[in-house]
Amino acid sequence: MGSTQSRPSRRISNAQLTTQFTTVVGMSLTLFLLGSVGLLALFGHHASLQLRQQVHIQVYLQRELAAAQVDETRLLISADPSVYLAEYIDPAEASAALEEELGESFVTFLGEVPLPPVIQVRIRPEEAQTPNLAEAVRRLESVPSVAEVVWHKDLLSHIESTLERWIPVLWGGLAVCLLIALALLNNTIRLTVFARRFLIRNMQLVGARPRLVRRPFILQGMSLGGLSGLLAFAGWVMALSLVKPLVGTLQPAFLAAMGLGGVCVGLLLGGVFSALAVNRYLRADLSKLH
Repeated sequence: MGSTQSRPSRRISNAQLTTQFTTVVGMSLTLFLLGSVGLLALFGHHASLQLRQQVHIQVYLQRELAAAQVDETRLLISADPSVYLAEYIDPAEASAALEEELGESFVTFLGEVPLPPVIQVRIRPEEAQTPNLAEAVRRLESVPSVAEVVWHKDLLSHIESTLERWIPVLWGGLAVCLLIALALLNNTIRLTVFARRFLIRNMQLVGARPRLVRRPFILQGMSLGGLSGLLAFAGWVMALSLVKPLVGTLQPAFLAAMGLGGVCVGLLLGGVFSALAVNRYLRADLSKLH
């Protein structure tokens, strides 16, 4: 008799475990998709900055300048607000490197170093835009001892047109993925609460207040969300390890922040969507529960 009564409870327990397992899997995949969207946006922004940081300006100095004049000119160029780094390239060293690359000595043949002194300037990423860069070039041309300023306007225009063309498309795709992920998460939690809708009705019939009815469902949703966040974090780490040659080695602080963010988002979304799903059945008619 006792074994006969234990079988239904075991079946109920197995059904709950199956429901919770399905919920964790669905929430983990959803959080993985949400995190992947965020990582794509972050790495895309970083790649944009790296691309803009490749913009260089070559400042050619007048020949036969004294070392003190060269240092003074470099300091003036470095003080410009748009300049990230100003590196002086000595003509003799540049000629020696070029001779080594070509395999022949043209300096001996010419009798002099043909290359002028150059300061190679790297522009700050936030200033690497055509109007700002054109203004910076005018300022650099007015620096004493500067003979000519050369910059690749066509290359910068190509970079800007590429970014302007693709960034709206990428943001639109990320927004669609975000909406799909939230819809999947909402449906997953609603199915979990749907399986226990009669329990909600029984709690109401014995006089439980809505706050008391919500509490166990919210706590369960948060616990499942936290576990799903950990599983999603494991998926992010595996995915990043596969693309390590592209993204490089990530700092432990970044990984810790990513894991903590995944757990926090899982807790938040699990609790919020559980509360919304329970509220739906708290207000539902008895005929709509079947």
